Amino acid sequence: MRDYLKLHFVVLIWGFTAVLGKLIELSATQVVLYRSAAAAAILFALLPRRAAVSKPLAVALIANGMLVGAHWILFFLAVKVANVSICMIGMATTSFWTALLEPILIRKVRFQWGNLLLGCVVIAAVYWIYRSETRFHYGLLVALVGAVVATLFSIINGLFAGKVHPQSVVMYEMAGAGVFCGLALVTADAVGFPLDSDRYWPTALEWLWLAILVLAGTVLAYQIYVELLDRLSVFTINFANNLEPVYGISLGALFFGDHELLGSRFYAGTLVILAAVIVQPWLMKTKRTPGAE
Repeated sequence: MRDYLKLHFVVLIWGFTAVLGKLIELSATQVVLYRSAAAAAILFALLPRRAAVSKPLAVALIANGMLVGAHWILFFLAVKVANVSICMIGMATTSFWTALLEPILIRKVRFQWGNLLLGCVVIAAVYWIYRSETRFHYGLLVALVGAVVATLFSIINGLFAGKVHPQSVVMYEMAGAGVFCGLALVTADAVGFPLDSDRYWPTALEWLWLAILVLAGTVLAYQIYVELLDRLSVFTINFANNLEPVYGISLGALFFGDHELLGSRFYAGTLVILAAVIVQPWLMKTKRTPGAE
């Protein structure tokens, strides 16, 4: 029971990161730069032995970390241009993109029609929400692209499983995310399309939110997650992760009153999406259980 409580605590923290992104009034790219750079610095300082990997592997991890940076930027951008609820709903389509892209990119993964069907249900629900909440269409589009990037990152990360220690993975990927954000800021300024806000340094209160985001939402949550991998199945952890949109939407409504901006169709579509992401891992478990037929 203690492990299950820890797991849901981690998922709750990940859902709360959307709220923190809304509270920090810097650009999405700046928020991710501070988050990833600080997390990487802390991990390299606390776990120097985990930095001992081959150069090709380090480059691969950093490159995948740049996808993390892109995903986080899109995540926080969706929060800022729309709201927490719209962001979490867009990110909930990750199941669809995984069902579609993983069998294409990884040959050993079998195509599952059930997963694709559930993914299509999610896409239909998102379209329903989009039609009823057109004033948030840009934020929803950004969240959908962020979900695709998150899917690609997860698929690539699966290739490292069992080959390198998870702490080494996150260490270099956080560094890669920081590199991506730094390059994005410099490049955007050079072409006249700045990604930073009117000010570069956070306020005293924003430093507090950033500290919570780095220490709790990144370093602490990851450490607990790695610990739980030794005692809980991957299925159990992934199932709990499907509750992140529930936590995110609930916290968004609690802190910002997002529910007051959304109509009944939003909640109908939300229920369909949540049902789909909860049913998906249950169906997969049923198929893999001997004698289930």
